[in-house]
Amino acid sequence: MSETNAAVRYELLYIIPTTFTEEEAGTIEQKVAALIAKYGGTLEDAKRLGKLKFAYEVKNQRHGFYVLVHFTADRASLAKIDENLRITPEVLRHIVLRAEEAGDDGKYELIEFREVNLDNKEDKPRRRLADKPEASKEDAPKDETAKEEPKEALKEEASGV
Repeated sequence: MSETNAAVRYELLYIIPTTFTEEEAGTIEQKVAALIAKYGGTLEDAKRLGKLKFAYEVKNQRHGFYVLVHFTADRASLAKIDENLRITPEVLRHIVLRAEEAGDDGKYELIEFREVNLDNKEDKPRRRLADKPEASKEDAPKDETAKEEPKEALKEEASGV
């Protein structure tokens, strides 16, 4: 039997929307750290993983700042922390796992977000339709007899011949 009030090490990954600047994201990180401390958790370390693009749109957002936090807390504290993270509007998504379940090796291979310059269209020339070789409709053989044969066959079947 395990104790219900024993402190366990957890890993929290949460996403801050990019509608906030990097400075504002820092204050949100402090707010989440204060939330963990408020409910009896002990913050071990926090690491911002970077600004990344989502696979799909989340609450009308396409990018977010990913933040990874390791902390210790008991079960009752974890329930309160999770409940408050769910209603925090500055956090798009979050997940809390036990550190041993999460694989505490610390190896992350994330690809950083790079801004795309849409104003400079000279980087990649567009293909023109005239450059594509296509067979024109005039070059195609006209086989009008093939279209007329089924009509004649239907007439013969209808007349009973």
